[in-house]
Amino acid sequence: MAQRHEELLDAAVQLFQRHGFHATSVADITKACGISKGAFYKHFSSKENMILELLQRYYDDMFREADRFAEGVQQTPLLVLKRKISIELEKSIEYRSFFIALVTDFPPYEKGEISEFLNRIRQTHHQWHRQALLDAFGPQNKAYLNDLTIIMEGIIHSYLMRMVWKGPLLPLDRLGDFIAENLKVIVDHGDALSPMLPDFRDNKSGASVIKSMEDDLKLLLSELKTESAKTPSTEKDIQSIELLVEELEQETPREFLVDALLAQLYRRSYLKKELTKIMTAWEIWKGDLT
Repeated sequence: MAQRHEELLDAAVQLFQRHGFHATSVADITKACGISKGAFYKHFSSKENMILELLQRYYDDMFREADRFAEGVQQTPLLVLKRKISIELEKSIEYRSFFIALVTDFPPYEKGEISEFLNRIRQTHHQWHRQALLDAFGPQNKAYLNDLTIIMEGIIHSYLMRMVWKGPLLPLDRLGDFIAENLKVIVDHGDALSPMLPDFRDNKSGASVIKSMEDDLKLLLSELKTESAKTPSTEKDIQSIELLVEELEQETPREFLVDALLAQLYRRSYLKKELTKIMTAWEIWKGDLT
């Protein structure tokens, strides 16, 4: 069963890269694997569900491999950062055709489950970059950590785009070293830098993020309370949202409680669309206050 699942994913990647997502049908995927359409739905609820799993697999593979290196080898923090960047480059190049097809068929401004997932995972990826830089260069660089993260992401993206669209493929281990060493030069001269991006710990931007979350939750509460046919589950969700708003109104919201309430509510399929924006804002707030 698991082997067939992987075969379907591998076949889908090839077809998506060749023809695009919209032009590839479930029948095309099952034909490539020699199974019926009915058998496909034993593994995936829809083609979109399959795409989401492929995306999750890419990010899980990258995070897992990079973090395994960091945990399993006694090396300097800078060397760990170099390897993390190299692994990200390797995985991105490995999946390059998949991502070209993805960007073509699901642009950032488009609404839908896949676009929302991409926006959410980009935030997770951004926080992963921030933590990697924090681990490599220490907390003394927090004042301009937001800027350093943007610089790193911009460099990685620019090199990837050049290799994908123009070539040639550069030696990725050396490129990872080169990027990390350039970031170190910036850090070594940090005393001469003034941050361009705000530090949410020292101004009102963090509070505005929380206020936006509260407003969105209160609007959702109002909509749920005015529905004519409320169920016991709906009543329970209303109570959870009220508790969430109450916690966010505290001077220092307890992260573990907000995380738990958001995760509980997100399991409700009818709330996922409304909660996506709120959860993204929460991840931004958490990342910028750590």
